Amino acid sequence: MEQRIGFGKRFGALILDCILVFVLSWLGAGTIGAMFGGTAASIAARSMAQADTTAVSMAVVGGIMGAVIGMVIAFVVIGTLYFLVEGFTGFTLGKLILGIRIANADGTAAGVPALLGRYLIKNCYYVLSLLGVVTGVGALGTLGTVGGLIIIVGCFFTLGTAKQAFHDMIMKTAVYPKAAIKA
Repeated sequence: MEQRIGFGKRFGALILDCILVFVLSWLGAGTIGAMFGGTAASIAARSMAQADTTAVSMAVVGGIMGAVIGMVIAFVVIGTLYFLVEGFTGFTLGKLILGIRIANADGTAAGVPALLGRYLIKNCYYVLSLLGVVTGVGALGTLGTVGGLIIIVGCFFTLGTAKQAFHDMIMKTAVYPKAAIKA
């Protein structure tokens, strides 16, 4: 337990991960935004007469709206996929750079079911909100918000002696230096 990683390094890995996701999403947003923007601009331009100034302004607004929608989609898709890697491998790029990894609470390598369970609990806000949107059940979004607040508060548990966040306690996992994990 003395080798477990507490709040500082974990928070540092999260900051690195957020920077990486931002950069990757920004690069992806250009491509996705161009597709949406071009499509929206094309539709707007076709619906109006080409010489009409209203058509030009509609095309510009359509292009801008498409770019914004593309950015949002890029951030959601790339962010989700980026952090989902942690559910299969036990680390993100930020954790890898800092030399830390998720393992079982006893220091042995964690299996994919434990890592995916930890991922789902840790990201319950996003998972439940998405389910709420897809199913139309607003209560799932509210439940996700409450769960998300609990997880945020639970992250500060890493300041304690066990150095486990709330989602780690539930799934019986912890974060260790990569070299300290037993096979």
